[in-house]
Amino acid sequence: MNTEIMHKGDKMSDILLNVNSLSAGYGERNVIEDIDFSISRGEIVCVVGESGSGKSTLLKTICGFENVYINSGSVSFKGQQISDLNPKKRRALMGNGIGIIPQNPAGSFNPLRRFDAQFKETFLSHRMPYEESRILDIFEKVGLSGGKEILRSRPYEMSGGMNQRIAIAAAMLLEPELLLCDEATSALDVTTASAIVDLLCDYRDEKNVGILMVTHNLGIARKMADYTGIMQNGRFIEYGSRDEIFTSPKMEYTKRLIEDVPKLAGVVNG
Repeated sequence: MNTEIMHKGDKMSDILLNVNSLSAGYGERNVIEDIDFSISRGEIVCVVGESGSGKSTLLKTICGFENVYINSGSVSFKGQQISDLNPKKRRALMGNGIGIIPQNPAGSFNPLRRFDAQFKETFLSHRMPYEESRILDIFEKVGLSGGKEILRSRPYEMSGGMNQRIAIAAAMLLEPELLLCDEATSALDVTTASAIVDLLCDYRDEKNVGILMVTHNLGIARKMADYTGIMQNGRFIEYGSRDEIFTSPKMEYTKRLIEDVPKLAGVVNG
């Protein structure tokens, strides 16, 4: 599917992520096929689809996970193909260049080590001074009170929702140019999830970052996306601006998703 849409960052210098005719999978068999879109500075793109539609594979391919193979097409960040980077350069890119908010924060933290030690390692690996005050400030923004106590706690002592908010804070601390969100609100209660959506929109406005939100929730896309891709069976069956998708969708599948937004959203109904 070729998405010939002018985004608001139409200068080459504004484009952070460019996905071009991408087909990829876990071997020769493609899980996603013919994916085209870009994200510019200050822009939010949501990819919406049901479980099994290929959303997670798309995100893994963008991140350059070693077990996902690009069979055709390309993924580039600021003009450089991510697939061309060796593992060391790819790891260096993650954090300051590309930040990731995972669906399952258990993969982000060592469950037995205190958070302050893990945050110190993160700052050190990116050659940044450890600043507890910055961490406490962003904890407050994501709805975490008692920040000093949290830093001296361990992930196994926290609920899933608490760990999710800490993972969101960790991704935002490094102030990446592009933020990838994998179902970032799925482990949160309705009130907190809505607050996180607002926070991400404010963060975009403040830092002029690009955000890719992968979600099953079309209500989230209605509230925050500049552009939305509707994914089904590994393909974009529809891609357009918020007005195009929600005012005049072309595909019956998209229309059904929109009709189900009150049931699917839970978090946000726009």
